Amino acid sequence: MKWDKCLIIGFGDDLPKTPPDITTNTLVISIDGGYSYTKDWGLTPNLLVGDLDSIDPEHRQSLVLEEIPILEYPVEKDQTDLEIAVDYAVSLGITEFILTGAWGSRIDHSLGNLEILYKLGLRGLNAQLLTGKAQIFLVNQSLTLELPLDTTVSLLPLTPTVTGVSTEGLYYPLVNAKLTKGQTRTISNLTISSTVKITKKDGILLAIVETENPRT
Repeated sequence: MKWDKCLIIGFGDDLPKTPPDITTNTLVISIDGGYSYTKDWGLTPNLLVGDLDSIDPEHRQSLVLEEIPILEYPVEKDQTDLEIAVDYAVSLGITEFILTGAWGSRIDHSLGNLEILYKLGLRGLNAQLLTGKAQIFLVNQSLTLELPLDTTVSLLPLTPTVTGVSTEGLYYPLVNAKLTKGQTRTISNLTISSTVKITKKDGILLAIVETENPRT
């Protein structure tokens, strides 16, 4: 099957109450203990990736019964399970990614997953990271969002500079702006239109949209 996108579900504890919309052509990958969230959402993963250090015995049995393929890796390795899963999906030619269960109380993993977004941005791929309180989007040249009025939107450069940044539908507009890493100029803007458009020329840029859909 040719997959049109990939949903990767990690074991971070800050994730939405409901799963994102997917199709039958979406590759669903559970990361280790993230299999429990996958089950809670009523989804069956196409694959489980990880070192199996955070999955409970009951779910191990379920994996066997459902005949879910497992890519098992040693605990001692040079990549996180989530990065391994992303690299695997990229090797299949997938160009659109949804990451969830990728944010939470493990700050090191949360910040590391921003580095994974950076890695996907270097490849020019589309990606978003969903938490219970925010959606984090990679801006690849252009991003258009439909949002309620007064939604908080922030822009965060991941490269030293991001050039040619313009916005429509935000209270503080940008026109062909240059954003520099290490500054907070573009934090906490507000939507003044239901349609928001963000464009840029060079560099890797995140758009962070506040939502309220916590799992707990």
